[in-house]
Amino acid sequence: MASKNPGKQGPAGGAGTNRREALRQAQAAQAAHQQRMRTILVAVSSVVALAIIVVVVLAATGRLGSGKDEPTAVVTGLGEQITPPHANADGTGIVSPIGTNDSAPTLVVYEDYQCPICQTYESHYGKTFDSLASSGRLRIEYRTRTFLDRNLKSLNDSKGVPESSKRAAIAAACADQVGRFQEYHDAAYAKAPEEEGDGYSVQKLRDEIAADAGITGDDLTTFQGCVDQNQTQTFVENVEQAGVDAQVNSTPTFMVNGKQVSFQNVDPTDEQAVLDVITSAAPA
Repeated sequence: MASKNPGKQGPAGGAGTNRREALRQAQAAQAAHQQRMRTILVAVSSVVALAIIVVVVLAATGRLGSGKDEPTAVVTGLGEQITPPHANADGTGIVSPIGTNDSAPTLVVYEDYQCPICQTYESHYGKTFDSLASSGRLRIEYRTRTFLDRNLKSLNDSKGVPESSKRAAIAAACADQVGRFQEYHDAAYAKAPEEEGDGYSVQKLRDEIAADAGITGDDLTTFQGCVDQNQTQTFVENVEQAGVDAQVNSTPTFMVNGKQVSFQNVDPTDEQAVLDVITSAAPA
């Protein structure tokens, strides 16, 4: 069952109690999500084990096809693949262009554009992160995960928005081609699906969010061509695989210097308190 997106209800101005309650609910929802993921992994492991047994039995009885292997499906509609200008050195994420101080501590943000809890955190902490980066006190690196495309496949497909997490990540990386990555990233979360599974339509990704991000004129033509031809798909898939390899299985996850950090009970409007959490895990 699709769950209501709590992120659409941002904290009321100055209402600290409402803000803390919204964050508490988001954190509780994240914990519940992680428990569901553990349950799903156990179930998937059981299915995989059964499948292996079936294959062994079929092979032993001669009922497993021995003909020539069929080729795997090839994705079509791909243009020339490009790497976003602000990709990090090993191609596992995009560094926010608004943070140009390489000596500042780096906050690594693992996120999925379909994740409602990511949207909640973005609505609460996003402006503070941006402000810290703009003032040279923080460097932000975004690493997208797309596992919700699998979890929400039936819902996404039924609503005509397949692979919404992946397509949103591709579009955001395309926005970096025209110098509007951070603006597109923030606008995508502002237009996040209200219900899990609603996803992002092609029109929303290439037109609505692009307009909100200030992509116009020749830049819009370049951006839309990149989106239409999935020119950053290989990059996005590599970032996803890096997240798998790093065993980051929930979003949002925040890392500093290889250590996971939490903003639980941290006032998102208090820049120094947020920065203290980050610098406490940064190298001395």
